[in-house]
Amino acid sequence: MIPLPNNTFIMSSKPCILLFFFLFLYTNVSTQAIIPEDGVVFNDKIVPRVDIKIHPDSLAELLAWENREADHEYPADFYWNDGTTKDTVLNTGFRLRGNTSRSSTKKSFKIEFNHFGSKKFYGLSDLNLNGEHNDPSIIRSKLCWDIMKLAGLEAPRSNHIALYINNEYRGLYINVEHIDNDYLEDRGKDPDGQLFKCFYGADFVFRGNNPNNYARNVYEAQNNKDEPDYYTLMEFTRALDDVSNPDYRCNLEEKFDVDQYLKRLAIEILVGHWDNPVYNKNNAYLYHNPATKKYELLSYDIDNTYGIDWFNVNWAERNIYSWAHPSDPRPIYNHLMKVPEYKIRFGYYIKKFVDDFFNPTFLNPYIDRIKDKISSYRANDFYASLDYGYTYSDFLLSYDKPLGSHVKAGLKEYIALRSTSAKNQVQNTAISPIIEDQKVTWNNTSCKLSCSIHALSQTTVTAYHRLNNGNWSSRVLFDDGQNPDQKAGDGYFVYDFFYNGKTVADIYITAKDGSGRVSRWPVCDYYTIDLGYENVALLVVNEFMADNTTIKDNAGEYEDWIEIYNAGNTSVYLGDKFLTDKPETPDKWPLPFIDLDPGQFLLIWADEDQEQGDNHANFKLSKSGEFIGIFDSKENNYAPIDTFSFGATLTDKTYGRYPDGMGPVIQLEKATPGMSNVLSSTKDENEDIFSIHPNPVSDYINITKIQHDDVLTITDIHGNIIKKSKGDLWLQERGSVFGLKTGVYFITIMRNQEIFTLRFIKI
Repeated sequence: MIPLPNNTFIMSSKPCILLFFFLFLYTNVSTQAIIPEDGVVFNDKIVPRVDIKIHPDSLAELLAWENREADHEYPADFYWNDGTTKDTVLNTGFRLRGNTSRSSTKKSFKIEFNHFGSKKFYGLSDLNLNGEHNDPSIIRSKLCWDIMKLAGLEAPRSNHIALYINNEYRGLYINVEHIDNDYLEDRGKDPDGQLFKCFYGADFVFRGNNPNNYARNVYEAQNNKDEPDYYTLMEFTRALDDVSNPDYRCNLEEKFDVDQYLKRLAIEILVGHWDNPVYNKNNAYLYHNPATKKYELLSYDIDNTYGIDWFNVNWAERNIYSWAHPSDPRPIYNHLMKVPEYKIRFGYYIKKFVDDFFNPTFLNPYIDRIKDKISSYRANDFYASLDYGYTYSDFLLSYDKPLGSHVKAGLKEYIALRSTSAKNQVQNTAISPIIEDQKVTWNNTSCKLSCSIHALSQTTVTAYHRLNNGNWSSRVLFDDGQNPDQKAGDGYFVYDFFYNGKTVADIYITAKDGSGRVSRWPVCDYYTIDLGYENVALLVVNEFMADNTTIKDNAGEYEDWIEIYNAGNTSVYLGDKFLTDKPETPDKWPLPFIDLDPGQFLLIWADEDQEQGDNHANFKLSKSGEFIGIFDSKENNYAPIDTFSFGATLTDKTYGRYPDGMGPVIQLEKATPGMSNVLSSTKDENEDIFSIHPNPVSDYINITKIQHDDVLTITDIHGNIIKKSKGDLWLQERGSVFGLKTGVYFITIMRNQEIFTLRFIKI
């Protein structure tokens, strides 16, 4: 179980000023979906213009009928213009994507930004540009993704874009976030967790004790391709299929996030997504989360929805309790519906979502706003009419009326019919309390567990824990805003306990409502977590540059770089330690298998070019600011060795500690990769500007030439902020350092965005 760091934010509001370090906490497991901001790429308030410039011969070859199934990528230049942000990525990979769309006239395309060596585009390796040739409204999949987020479900971000290829308008497209390692990281998930893309044939039927029985063209590994983990997939299907086992819920919930899937199932049935594992054994992603050790099912390819039909089925009125394929095995639906608790919870979610947002009153105005935004782009979309003859008038009509053929219902018509029929079909919704959104955070002395409770009546919530197989302790929890609960009445409950050093804790929670219905998390046994860590080596991130155009690496390239320094007095083996730019992934990049001697420096190129050497990391730094951390071994629970976040930086400007290994991170005047920062002039202890006395000091410090608008910050040798004040307050207090423990401290003085560093000893 990997502890995931949390609460690391330290930046000044002014660019290029780096501040200091705060206490670090860890998160081990979280079932709450993280929904990232739309950002530049998925801003759906506007319709950005995307231009692709590609050699005409390459375009002709890409679009040739005989090449429609090929995934060959052609070099192309990518241009983005949303009226505010204009950006360019040269030499990207450009190819066809999709299934039936490959044979359509209005093609769908994939852009891979780093295929030919280009950098990512706002943190994204790929974009999926979908032509939506089946959907005359060009909105269905976008609306599905938005509704999933309303339900609190993880879903790709999406927006409409206007696509031009070699200056020809190719039409209105939906830009959909690709589900890959970038997607996982943006949602706080470990990208090393196995990700499968499920194609036709994905029925999740258990196929025996040989992992090789799971067809690679049905369950296709999207990462870890050298050694894909089909064993855990096999064990998941075993648990899913073993419905006659008295311990069915225990076994299944150890391996599958059932509650999140029941929510997703409710949404997919409401929107009429039949081209999925439940009906057409097709179109899904499976992700094995290393933190929870459970599989999660993610939706995919959801344009055949809201009354789109190829099977002569009335999806708007099909019974929600017999929705799966009528003859082929579908354990992902049929077996779950055999478990009373799951069936009740599924019905509860159907009713809740219909009441909350899946209804004409809520959705029709939302749909109208999107329609108004995209109509002019559809009016000029010549390619949208070439596959099924849809005119612009058909586009406008399709929001309210069926068009015949495979479009059996208008968009709004379907929502009205499905919301009414689904609510009428719902049976028992008397749920036991639902315990979800579990989150565990800890430092080296205490652990905090939070969760949300959904119940039909007043509920008694009790948490239990034991340490190292000792006696159980328990406490009734209250949502009253009193410590440790943070906010009264928000449905979240918090439980905390204390320990010393490395500890193994077992935890579980019970919830009992006013009608005597009881739930438990985990449903069987308890949740076990390794807590605490031993002392770590004195390694520090000593210097870094996030936008380098002056210093070449061994490949002759100008890349981001990070310098690590051994500030201790003994050699440190680096091979069991890690460097990362993602606090939720402490083991992102293993450090080289070398010893770093006291006072020695190691230069790491943060360039995603690991093939260029052992000191090339699998991530880059962001000029706009992000996180850098060194973490200890798995055996020491990935203990933080040195971590900080930084804000906006300047091109070719270096930031680091002065002197080496101590004090706050500041902007240095000279880059010293692999060497001591003392060579750079940071005006440290510059007696021509400031002088400090007495030193050592017991009570008051006198610093000459302090001005009223100066900002003074005292930090200890670990970079922790001890005191911060403006010059006028400093002068008023006569530089009081009462209360400081004996030791070495630094004072930084910021004046007109220049930083000066002085050192003093407190006795």
